[in-house]
Amino acid sequence: MRSVGYLLALSLALLPAAAHAHGDAAPQSVDTTGLPDLPEELAATNPWRHADGDLLFKAVEIGAKGFNSNCARCHGLEAISGGLAPDLRFLEADEWGDEWYLERVLNGYEQNGAVKMPPFQDILNQEAVWAIRLYIETRPDDQELVARKDELHEMHDRVQDLKEGSANTDDLLALLEEKGASFQALSGAPRSITVLDEAAYILRQDASRIRPALDTIAGALRD
Repeated sequence: MRSVGYLLALSLALLPAAAHAHGDAAPQSVDTTGLPDLPEELAATNPWRHADGDLLFKAVEIGAKGFNSNCARCHGLEAISGGLAPDLRFLEADEWGDEWYLERVLNGYEQNGAVKMPPFQDILNQEAVWAIRLYIETRPDDQELVARKDELHEMHDRVQDLKEGSANTDDLLALLEEKGASFQALSGAPRSITVLDEAAYILRQDASRIRPALDTIAGALRD
């Protein structure tokens, strides 16, 4: 686990960059319909971290929308930083990472009277704050995805076989989930969420939605 000093360094690195990201972009609220209400008292650690099934994927979906509307301009699409700001995928999924994250998201930061990052305390509810955190911390290593592209192609072909009626749905779902679980989250979170996990979830919800599952995997192959 990285030290508090690392988190402080990350915080300081963020300050000059965020001014360019939020200067003319108004923070937006996030629709958290589909997530259960959290207690009124603010959680100290991510309450969605050990979610599974429908709750896990709903929280990641809502977190992705919140991140894209409020954070991606500074921190990069899919939380992959282009150098303007720190790569938040490396922020540890533990109490220290959560503490740093809450401080920055809720209170923002000003320097010499200029807003470097706006506060979101009065804009995002607790459900959204932690959903965004979950989305960030479950991002897989994009370099590992590239290195294992042959496996993604193989899984895409297996789903295609399902469309053609030459594959067993249950066996394929188990394989997709097994492969997805083998990818590590850069944050050290209990799991990452890859396109393989997403495809498996789509098919578990509705086995006829083969095209969306194929498109999900294909999106990673085009990158």
